[in-house]
Amino acid sequence: MKSKFYIKYTLLFMAVLLVAASCKKWVEVSPKTQIEDRAFFETEQGFKEALNGIYLLMGRPAQYGRELTFGLADVIGSIYVLDVQNGSVQYRDAFAGLYSGTPQSLIGSVWSNQYYTLANVNKLLQELETADKKIFKGHNYNIIKGEALGLRAFLHLDILRLFGTAYAAGGADIPAIPYLTQYATTITGKAKSAEIMEKISADITQALEELKTDPILTGETITTDMDNGYLMNRKLRFNYYAVKALEARSMLWAGNFEKALAAAETLISVATAKFPWITPATITATEDARNRVFTTEHIFGLFVNNVAANYVNLLDTSRFQTTLVVNSTRLNEQYENNVADYRRAYLVRELTNIALPKTFFGKLYQPSGMPADYAKKVPLIRIPEMYYIAAECLKESNPGKAINYLNTVRASRNITAPLSVSLTTGQIDDEIRKEYWKEFPCEGQMFFYYKRKNSTLIPGVSGAYPANRYVLPLPPAEIEFGF
Repeated sequence: MKSKFYIKYTLLFMAVLLVAASCKKWVEVSPKTQIEDRAFFETEQGFKEALNGIYLLMGRPAQYGRELTFGLADVIGSIYVLDVQNGSVQYRDAFAGLYSGTPQSLIGSVWSNQYYTLANVNKLLQELETADKKIFKGHNYNIIKGEALGLRAFLHLDILRLFGTAYAAGGADIPAIPYLTQYATTITGKAKSAEIMEKISADITQALEELKTDPILTGETITTDMDNGYLMNRKLRFNYYAVKALEARSMLWAGNFEKALAAAETLISVATAKFPWITPATITATEDARNRVFTTEHIFGLFVNNVAANYVNLLDTSRFQTTLVVNSTRLNEQYENNVADYRRAYLVRELTNIALPKTFFGKLYQPSGMPADYAKKVPLIRIPEMYYIAAECLKESNPGKAINYLNTVRASRNITAPLSVSLTTGQIDDEIRKEYWKEFPCEGQMFFYYKRKNSTLIPGVSGAYPANRYVLPLPPAEIEFGF
């Protein structure tokens, strides 16, 4: 990968500074484009605003505000029923695996925006290394650093899961993506997936160490009177448990079931107190008051101010061509004809008051008057995933416990019939697949599940799923410049 990518890379941090400066004028911006980032990082507030800016970047449409949640990731994960009247040409071609055609610009945008954000993470971490720790209140230095390290691992894992070859397909020793740890103009080539996973693990280990004083872990009560409430709302930050959940997710990806299980069960052990199941009253409430994103179960999520604008022509419209819909046949298969399942009963929107009725996944629907506690929240890691990871790791060694974990999630979703304790390993694995499919529309996880399992049978795909579709191509500009 030659210098063109990195010339862009060195300029990216300016965008975050501009975002932060536009929100609150913590830094004076010099005429035109010059930004005195040295002055910006002379105060604790500068570091806080830089980190806030990174979260804002992650919520853009090219990333978790659309494409890596309900957009491209769910399209190629076969969440929707696409035909000539539904889904843009770009999305239909992506689902068909025609990545070098119309989806090329979309895939390139995901790649460049993920690395755009990583550039800013690395700049923040670089500045922390030389910062005067005396400018930070309490444990803020360690917590800011821990969040940034966790985010670096999180962002790289998703790039790897999109553009690298899965371990199940022999990808451990295949060069995949660069793992960037420096904010610099030096050229970094692709590393093998196994090497990427080692770097992810190293960042996770360090992040956990830095976040030992995270209030979500220690139980410290934070109020608005304490540092203006900076350490409140930890589920909207990459907190200690988010890092631990990432450890579970990443270790499962790498096939390290022992470490994946240990990390997942750490989350499960505190779930009742810190990540409790959604209560029936909040999910069965009126449409305007419904907690569709199950906020109590969030381990990590983003506040995305423009979430409604990001989905309006895709998941909530009477328009044609661009909509991402499902139909009754697919829903009956997905939810096994169980209309009592909360996910089927309350998270699917059926628009019947239009010329051609349409059915959408409504998890991210933002009705007027929606309670502020639920509005504009995009979940990226939730507690059910930890139960699924634990069940997968235990399906052979302790099938009874694996089944119990699945039954726990199912009961929380109003599925009253428990799974049989006599299920075989293969049957347990199939129940896990079904649960992922039911649980994660609009969260971008099904493609990663199918890819990790090297699945050949995908809903909506005739015949065996071609293995080459699991690896998204690098942007042409990266190839052109030698990467």
